[in-house]
Amino acid sequence: ALNQYQFWVPFIALEDAVINSLAIQCTTASAAATVSLGIYASDSNNDLADAIFRSSPISCATTGVKSAPCNIAITKGGVYWLSSLTIGTPQFYRNFSDDLQQIKGGTSAGQANVIGYAIANMTTMPVTPPSNKVDRNGAVPRVAFTVI
Repeated sequence: ALNQYQFWVPFIALEDAVINSLAIQCTTASAAATVSLGIYASDSNNDLADAIFRSSPISCATTGVKSAPCNIAITKGGVYWLSSLTIGTPQFYRNFSDDLQQIKGGTSAGQANVIGYAIANMTTMPVTPPSNKVDRNGAVPRVAFTVI
């Protein structure tokens, strides 16, 4: 993860469910570092829209699973966006070129896989994503969720 970067990665709900926790695996701790986790909705074009859950900053001063309890209903076929915002320099498991990447965007010839959005110089997770976010083509922290 990059210091003060927020990432968004889309996923499609395969069934109606309730997400009861978001989690990320911290592999290298960093004193005073934090991570915030979130879920964002999609607009009518399945593009990134407002947050439906944002955690408080979670300490990454030690390694291990960092989790954020929540209670978010998702609907089968809906597009949602997992998000993370790191302050400091901890390390997490991530998606990269040797992993199965989530792809968004067009299908024009020569277009690289795009796995979501990113934006630099963030200190808190906003409700409404900034308009100057950019397509992310590369590694992003791997955020997971559990359902009930």
